[in-house]
Amino acid sequence: MRKILLALLALPAALAVAALWLWLTDPVLLSRYVVFFTPEDLTYSTLQPRESVIGDNSYQLPAATAANRSISAAAIAAMEEFADAQGSHALVVVHRGVLQGEWYKDGWSRERLTQSQSMHKSVLPILIQAAIEEGAIGSVEDRIGDYITEWSDDPRGDITIEQMLWMSSGLLEYDFSLNPFADAFLWLFAGDTLPVLLRTPLDWTPGEKFQYNNVNSELLGLIIERATGTRYNTYLQKKLWGPMGAAGAELWVDSEGGKLHTSCCLLAPAMDWARFGMMLLGEGTVNGRQIVSEKFIRRMVTPSPEFDWYGYQIWLGYSRELNPRSVVLAGGYQRIEPFLADDTYYASGYGAQRVYVVPSEELVIVRMGPASGRSPVKSDWDNTFLVNTAIRGKL
Repeated sequence: MRKILLALLALPAALAVAALWLWLTDPVLLSRYVVFFTPEDLTYSTLQPRESVIGDNSYQLPAATAANRSISAAAIAAMEEFADAQGSHALVVVHRGVLQGEWYKDGWSRERLTQSQSMHKSVLPILIQAAIEEGAIGSVEDRIGDYITEWSDDPRGDITIEQMLWMSSGLLEYDFSLNPFADAFLWLFAGDTLPVLLRTPLDWTPGEKFQYNNVNSELLGLIIERATGTRYNTYLQKKLWGPMGAAGAELWVDSEGGKLHTSCCLLAPAMDWARFGMMLLGEGTVNGRQIVSEKFIRRMVTPSPEFDWYGYQIWLGYSRELNPRSVVLAGGYQRIEPFLADDTYYASGYGAQRVYVVPSEELVIVRMGPASGRSPVKSDWDNTFLVNTAIRGKL
């Protein structure tokens, strides 16, 4: 009993020493660790600091009228009812280039920023290709050591950009951790994340298999910056957000002037994600602008050699079989039936953030909702409901 009491008395002292150490070595990390345990206020105040991505809001989708409504009012109402029941913040439905439905939960609006989580990953291939088309990157077959010079003479440098895009890099996938001293926590929350990312070891042979890994996406953002010599948010504005006529966005940074996060946390209005979906649907063309080549978009949404359910940083719904990782992936991949359209693919983020694209149906659907906490997705979420209801509701 005496030993137990002594241990209990020593615990506050140990915690105080740990907190002091964090404050002295990384005060940003300490503040993030504290707020990690507080409820999100939905203004994303914990994602600070942030840098802006400028947009002009020039691309406006026409709203459906009696003459050009192509999805029934009943189907749109069922989709909105589902979105509301799932705690969604926004739902946007575009069919044949016309806005068929636009719904926002009370307190949300067309202008309000939403947390994309890992949907941001699907932006990265577009910027990689933009850099290729301007000559800053040779090709997706380039070794990453050509751009991450710290690895130029390291086996990790032989990983190709394409293997990073396919999530087959072989780099260690960090497990979830609440230990503020562990790299599994520091890669995202440290005030200086780059050293953590650069000490990520190889865990298996590159190209051997698929393994979803945030480090791949963080390093792809670094490659874009180093290849182009342009700050990531500026390049995003120049090559995509500006040309597609978006309203504007914000990006989380590890610290002032530090590394911009590129595996998550691109804060943008739901309508901007609809514009992004229209760019994918248009095979690289949106708002009258060719963003990247048609051939590249087709390549981006082609299954990787290692995993039929994934392309270049984007999820594929082509298979009639359920994604075998659904049981271990947070974010709502469960479904009650296959997608009705075999060419459905989607950008996806934790909490069932979605941009569904269905080329054969000329359909884009955006769903945004709670993006934090251990279980932001309800147990009865159905990953095919929105797409299949829209298709069944065609007029």
